[in-house]
Amino acid sequence: MRSARLSHTALGQFALDLDCPQTHFDLLHHDQRGMAILWQRGDASGNRWVKLRPNDPAIPDILRAREGIGDTYITPNEFDGWRAIRLLRSLRANYVDIDSQASLYDVLDLLATQRMPGPSAVLQSGRGLHLYWLLESLPPQTLPVWQRIQDALIRALAPLGADPAAKDCTRLLRLSGTRNTKNGEEVIGCVLDGHRWSLRQLAFEVLGTEGRGIRPTATVRDLRAKRQAQDRAMQGSIYARWHLVFQDLMRISNHHHHAIPKGHRDKWLFLCGSALSWFTHPQGIEAEIASLGRLHTDLDPSDYKDASTPNLKRALDAAAGKKMTWQGQSVDARYRFRRQTLYDWMQPIIPADLLPSLRAIIPDGLASERRTEREAARSPAREKTRAPRNRAIEGRYATNYTKTGVRSDNQEKRAQAQAMRAQGLSTRDIAVVCGVGKSTVDRWCKSVP
Repeated sequence: MRSARLSHTALGQFALDLDCPQTHFDLLHHDQRGMAILWQRGDASGNRWVKLRPNDPAIPDILRAREGIGDTYITPNEFDGWRAIRLLRSLRANYVDIDSQASLYDVLDLLATQRMPGPSAVLQSGRGLHLYWLLESLPPQTLPVWQRIQDALIRALAPLGADPAAKDCTRLLRLSGTRNTKNGEEVIGCVLDGHRWSLRQLAFEVLGTEGRGIRPTATVRDLRAKRQAQDRAMQGSIYARWHLVFQDLMRISNHHHHAIPKGHRDKWLFLCGSALSWFTHPQGIEAEIASLGRLHTDLDPSDYKDASTPNLKRALDAAAGKKMTWQGQSVDARYRFRRQTLYDWMQPIIPADLLPSLRAIIPDGLASERRTEREAARSPAREKTRAPRNRAIEGRYATNYTKTGVRSDNQEKRAQAQAMRAQGLSTRDIAVVCGVGKSTVDRWCKSVP
């Protein structure tokens, strides 16, 4: 393999060098929405953590003071208050940490053979490479698809030493323009093309048909097949399911004013750990559980370990590639629970008025009812075979007319879309999160500046 070192001479062929903290920060946090966090090992002042808030005029001075400093890191993604999954505000990049002497050219060659897209930017970390696939600012609801992309990129680059630990959205990576004290090397890099991917684009390239293009003579059926492949890459997965479980657990706690009732705290924390194990490297599970325990229960800190240890062990097994048998198949070692089991565990603290807002921790009967309603809404042709008088009370027609320009069963989605537009999100990303077309988003958000 060629040397991993990227000299300033080699960087000259690219459009922009990443050789100082400010250019690295601007690349990752352009149009900043949430808080980026800096960490400096062994800061003499004791102020190792620094929060970089949006529009903070002190950011240039803070970054300038880090030039040439040893072992300084930054979060590629942004948060509300602290780097925790529950506080995720904006996903800004996918990334891979190559912990070997592989060169950038080795990386590009391997990705090309697997028909995967090359990174937008690369940093020489002092002992390897940090690769970035820059993203348009994405809301936290897109975390399941982001995680699937992250895992797929790490798997693709595993032959070159991709670090499986650098997979979670709360990760810190070295800041350009600083130094790696292990060998004194400067952290520098370059922008390869600076392209910011939409979630749909990158999911299709990494998870879909791996970059296969459409023939110049493509038919309408070919184009439809490509769009369906994109949709499959964006839709349900084990990540999506556990993300919904985690969101429901937060809703349950919020309903109880962030104080899980006694007798249910251990199970609630355990299920939080099970959900987070799909988005957090084992090294981070214990800290995440401790944080949730402090905020949502009055358990003794020693009890946090009891709640996190089983999930930590399963997560470590999964990271080591170990499998377990579940329903007659060899699967990932992390915990899996049936929908009804989750509901049975939490049912005593789920009041009737909260149940309609839950999406994953629900009884099988309710899930079946919702599935039937969705199928009816997707099958207007089937409805046409029924008596016209029944159309007003069946399937999608029961909620068809509200005289407000949107069906009643879409009013919540419209409100969500308008809120996301007000936050500055693109039509494409809003459409992905809400599961509707871009033209629908434009119609719903016409009055939102």
